Amino acid sequence: MLQVVTAQFNLTPAQVREEIKRAHEVTVEAIAAKGISYRELRGALTPQRDRLERAFLFDTARIDEGWYGLAVAEALIPLLPRQLSCSIQLGDLIIKDQDLGFDLLRRYAVAHRDLELGNTNQIYCIYLNNLTPTMVESITAGLQKYEGFFAHVDTSTASQMKDWLSITLVDGYLKHREVVLNGHEDDVPDEEDRNMKGWPWNENGYACRSIRDMYFHLLLGYKIERRVLPEAEGDTHFALTAISGRPLPLTDLSVEVEEAKGKYLRESHPSGLARAGLIEMSDEELAAAIKAKINDSYVYNLRYLEEHDSSLFNLILEVGNSSKSKLTRLLVSLEYLPEKRILKLVTLF
Repeated sequence: MLQVVTAQFNLTPAQVREEIKRAHEVTVEAIAAKGISYRELRGALTPQRDRLERAFLFDTARIDEGWYGLAVAEALIPLLPRQLSCSIQLGDLIIKDQDLGFDLLRRYAVAHRDLELGNTNQIYCIYLNNLTPTMVESITAGLQKYEGFFAHVDTSTASQMKDWLSITLVDGYLKHREVVLNGHEDDVPDEEDRNMKGWPWNENGYACRSIRDMYFHLLLGYKIERRVLPEAEGDTHFALTAISGRPLPLTDLSVEVEEAKGKYLRESHPSGLARAGLIEMSDEELAAAIKAKINDSYVYNLRYLEEHDSSLFNLILEVGNSSKSKLTRLLVSLEYLPEKRILKLVTLF
C-alpha cells in the first residue's frame, strides 16, 4: 500500500512518514475501542529471541472436507493456550521450482506420518510465533492425533525453508489472549466486526474482532523473518521512513560501538556474547560482525524519541559459534543517525 500511494501521489519521505503516523493512530484507536492495547501486542508482532516459531504442515489429501482450512482450525484452536498472544500465518506451500520445494521439505520438515506427495501445493501450512517449548510440545502432541497433520518445521532461526514460508504465507489472525483480530473489507467501518476466514473462534470461547484490512496488514500483520533480497528492500525503507523521514540503505551506513558501550556489554551481558563467540572481539570487530549481518533479517520495534530527537530500531543477530552447531540469537538495538551515516549500538544481549 505504501509503495502504491508513494508512487501515485509522488510523496516525499516526510509526507510518507506522516501517512504512516496517521495509519498508526487510526489502528491504535480502532483496536483500543475493541479492548486491545497496541503496546501489549509486541510479543506477537515482533521476533522474540527467547521464544520459538513453528510451521505445522497438513496433508490436504487426508482431509475429507473441501474447506480444509476450517477442518485444520477445528483441530488447532482447542490446543492453543488461552493466554497466548501470537500471530497466525497460513497458506498452501506454492512454489514454482518443485524440486527445490521437495528438497527444502526433506531438509527441514520433521515428519510425524508418512506422506505420498505429488506437489507441494498439497500441503497446507499454519505458522505460529511467540511460543514456549512447553507450548510447542503440547500443540504438536495434540495435532498428532489429527490425521491431516504430518510434519512440523522449526522456524525459530533463519533457513531457506523459513525464507520460502515468509514469501508464501499470508496474514491469518492475531490472537491476543482471548480476543482474536483479523482484517475485513476496506469499505467496512472499523466499528464492525467480521470473521473473514471463518475459523470457529466464537465456538471455542474467543471474541473475534476486525479492522480494515489495509491497517491490519500494515500494522498488525507479522513479517516472518527472512534475508533482505535485492529489489525487495521496501520493508526496511518504509521502516526507516517511519522513524526518521530520511531512509538510507543500511548497507551504506557504518556501525559504531563506542568504547564505553563495548565495556558495559562485556561486563553486563557476558553470557550471551560468550555463547555467540563474540566475547573476545574488539569494539571494531563487534561492529563489523553486526554490519555483516545487517541484511540477514528486517528491522522492527521502531521508535522515535521526540525528547531526544532519536530514532531507534531492533534487529535479531543470529551468530554461529565455531564450537557449537546451534545458532545463538541476540537482540541488537541500534540508533539510526542518517545525517552522520552511522548506526550506533545501543544494546546487545
